[in-house]
Amino acid sequence: MTSVARRELTNGQAQTFDYVAHPLANMFPMIEGNALEELKADIKTHGILEPIRLFQGMILDGRNRYKAAKECGHAFTPADFRQWEGTIAEAEAWVISTNFHRRQLTNVQKQQVIQDMIKKYPSLGDREIARQLGVAHSTVGSARDRLSNSPEVKKFAAFKRAWDGLNDDQCKAFVKEYASDLRLFLNEVAVASST
Repeated sequence: MTSVARRELTNGQAQTFDYVAHPLANMFPMIEGNALEELKADIKTHGILEPIRLFQGMILDGRNRYKAAKECGHAFTPADFRQWEGTIAEAEAWVISTNFHRRQLTNVQKQQVIQDMIKKYPSLGDREIARQLGVAHSTVGSARDRLSNSPEVKKFAAFKRAWDGLNDDQCKAFVKEYASDLRLFLNEVAVASST
């Protein structure tokens, strides 16, 4: 989310503040399309009903409300914002709990959040991540399995087994014939492994 200025009257003087999304808020995708248009229309009619939560000088919750309000010309007041208090760990837990079920995330988006949690906390078990996200531990286990057994990794394992069965002359002939394909394939494997 880009930085957007807001004006607030303090002692009759206008002050400008820039708010950007907190990295924890970026765990979830922004809304787009019709959902954003509906939010803009609602804010234009009713204003901001749920305050935008700030943490460490950034938007912890309410990026979509902030963006929609700016786009529809909403005049912000101090009542539109509320400071969130707590530790960084508590802030992360709050963002997850507030957004994972409240938002209309697609299954793909939910899977991405789960996989991001697994990558961020590889030592946490499936049950702990499931508890934090409010999903079944089997859902987390499936996501963990997809991370470690992605289609690219499976393709590479199959290729490696076939390669091991070739003699030196067959290996040289194969590399000569498929050199450009091998470069692309190895690149895909490297990208899949890094994510």
